[in-house]
Amino acid sequence: MNTTFPNKDDFLSVPVFEMEKALNRVHNKKDLLERVIDIFVKSLSERISAIETEIHNENWESLGTLAHSIKGSSWTIGAQQLGDIAYAMEKTADNKDIILFSHLFQIFQESAQRFFEVEKTLQ
Repeated sequence: MNTTFPNKDDFLSVPVFEMEKALNRVHNKKDLLERVIDIFVKSLSERISAIETEIHNENWESLGTLAHSIKGSSWTIGAQQLGDIAYAMEKTADNKDIILFSHLFQIFQESAQRFFEVEKTLQ
């Protein structure tokens, strides 16, 4: 298998979080956005733990499902960078490439940390 490793810089050109997009999704209701982001953060932490387990088990169906759900929720709340990386992870799970998936997951975890830092400034 010819594994091409994307560089994390490939994803850094995309914003970690787009406040305007997120506010538009909730009709400019900041209190609602805060609740949605709180739910997203809890869910994201749980999904990261689940991915760590499923990578070890090489459970491709579960990895694809987890990446797909992260992609959708990330894009929905304006966390474009996380969504883009999750999309790449989802496609990699379809190809059952553990080396590339693990590489992308490492980039994803770094992006998640950046998102968590941004999220703290919103409170």
